[in-house]
Amino acid sequence: MNWWLKVRAAQSLAGATALTVVLGILLGETELPIPILTGQAGVFLAGHLLTVLPAVVLMYGQERTDHRIEVTAARPINQWNACLGVATALAVTTATGLVHLTLGSDMAVVCGRNIGGYIGIAMILSSVTGPRISAFLTTALPLVLAHTGWKPSGEPEIWAWLLHEEDSVIAMVATMFVLVAGCASLALRRSPMRLKAFR
Repeated sequence: MNWWLKVRAAQSLAGATALTVVLGILLGETELPIPILTGQAGVFLAGHLLTVLPAVVLMYGQERTDHRIEVTAARPINQWNACLGVATALAVTTATGLVHLTLGSDMAVVCGRNIGGYIGIAMILSSVTGPRISAFLTTALPLVLAHTGWKPSGEPEIWAWLLHEEDSVIAMVATMFVLVAGCASLALRRSPMRLKAFR
């Protein structure tokens, strides 16, 4: 397990996650000037962009290993990967929830929700494209939303739930859904190499 955590860059993941939470709470309400393609300009915050970092580092940790070695190991590697993602999201949710309760920071709620959402999306994409492409697509997601996720009124679209305010029920439900879906899709994923070995 220690070897697996080292290969997965668990220390880097913990450091990047902690840094994201701190910067997200302190600087998250800073508005970023992003040109839009549809609707009217909404409020795109630094917190919407910063919170993608833990998901990217999580995918980096999954990509840096030799899959040819792992696929022959008698270990539930995909399940461990899924558990690491969920554990990171739950730790962040707990920490940001405590900050919100003690300091009244609404941005803490947004940070915790979006970090969990990005991790869930990254795991879903990873089960289809692999961690390297998943990291790239997940990184691009907040920029795509910043350009296209606004209604003519300047409010975020329903589907652009990562841009919603801290009290959005839709965003909370969507976050839980993608996190569960990401965990399931990654945990149940069968390696192409292992499938080939069974033929």
